[in-house]
Amino acid sequence: MIARWILLALLPVVAVIALSQPRRLSAIIGMGLFSLLLAAVYLLMHAPDVAITEATIGAALVTAIYVLAIRRTGRLIVVADEAPGLIAREGKQIVGLEYDILVGFAREVGLDLSIQFVPLRRVRWLIDHHEADMGAGGIIPLAVEASNLMSTPQHLASGVYRFEAKSLPRETARPAGIAKIAETAPDYEGYFSDLLTHDRNGTLPTVATSLDLARVLALGRTGAALHGLDRMDGSYGYAFLIAQKRVELQRDYAGYLTRLRDSGQLETLIGRHFS
Repeated sequence: MIARWILLALLPVVAVIALSQPRRLSAIIGMGLFSLLLAAVYLLMHAPDVAITEATIGAALVTAIYVLAIRRTGRLIVVADEAPGLIAREGKQIVGLEYDILVGFAREVGLDLSIQFVPLRRVRWLIDHHEADMGAGGIIPLAVEASNLMSTPQHLASGVYRFEAKSLPRETARPAGIAKIAETAPDYEGYFSDLLTHDRNGTLPTVATSLDLARVLALGRTGAALHGLDRMDGSYGYAFLIAQKRVELQRDYAGYLTRLRDSGQLETLIGRHFS
């Protein structure tokens, strides 16, 4: 009798704890525990058939289905190319301003952050094909025409620089057959790490036609020869990319960035990585 009353008292407590969890997986585990406690109550009330049903369906089957359902929706999947100071790998860790922003945003919306590093030109494709939620890594959105992507509010000012490879004249700096990317800058093929390998004269092995300020500074520190470097007129800034259909995600992030900026935390993060 006492055990039954104890279990009955625990039921609302466990239910409240489960429903108040910010992470979906934690909430599902909590509801699975609720079902197990309920099955124990049925057993103590001499209803073993109902207890078995509750344990097998409510605690086991339903919990498993929910876990499978949130394997994707329970994560914030971000694809990015490395951009020094913004998001980059240092040993086994990921560091940078954008990484810190994404960690805080994922925590606020109750999602597990998953970052995948991909070649720069794959970022837009993966978001456009719903393989990722957000694109990061020094993205500077420019004029977008007939695009399925939208950009978040800017979190840091930057600049866009045009240049040519030493081995090619300016008019042929962009190889034939590579479609013009008007939606975002910088513009180059492959990973940023590919640009960090130079020949003995310091010339870039991969032809790039535009880069952002963070990458220009990073390449300059390695001694790369950026011939014909020319800063484009206009005001530019770093932002994240999101698919147009993800309106709720865009709204949630915009609200988070506003609070981050108003509280002064964004300025603190910028100072930490770009002091």
